Amino acid sequence: MKTLRTFLIAVGLWYLCNLVLLWPPVYAGALPLIYPGIGLGQGRPVFGLLLDAWLIVGIQLAAIGAVALWGARDPLRYRALIPVIVLTEAVGAVWDIYSVGWHGEALWVGLTTLAGHFAIFGGAWLASRAVNREAAAAV
Repeated sequence: MKTLRTFLIAVGLWYLCNLVLLWPPVYAGALPLIYPGIGLGQGRPVFGLLLDAWLIVGIQLAAIGAVALWGARDPLRYRALIPVIVLTEAVGAVWDIYSVGWHGEALWVGLTTLAGHFAIFGGAWLASRAVNREAAAAV
């Protein structure tokens, strides 16, 4: 279960880092780089609403991350987190493709985040294979 434990710890820590990255004062400074040339309403109440909405995403990711870190103590029992993480990453990947294609997200940002999503997909695949191998060996 070392592979699954490593996967849960890595994703857990990354999801907790996302909370920091999406914290309003941090994210407010990054948004002009992510969406260059797009009027985001900085200085208007709607900008605060945008930051709050992304903070909620960060909190949700942190919640999954906290459960993943907790689950790393007994990885086999928490293996059901693998599809939760895969679906979370799939939604994020679709959002990145949509944002780059239709809403002005910088291509380098979209490609970087897509690479992150695919790295997590790869980790999930390796963790699933390890769980399946161990289950087959136990039979």
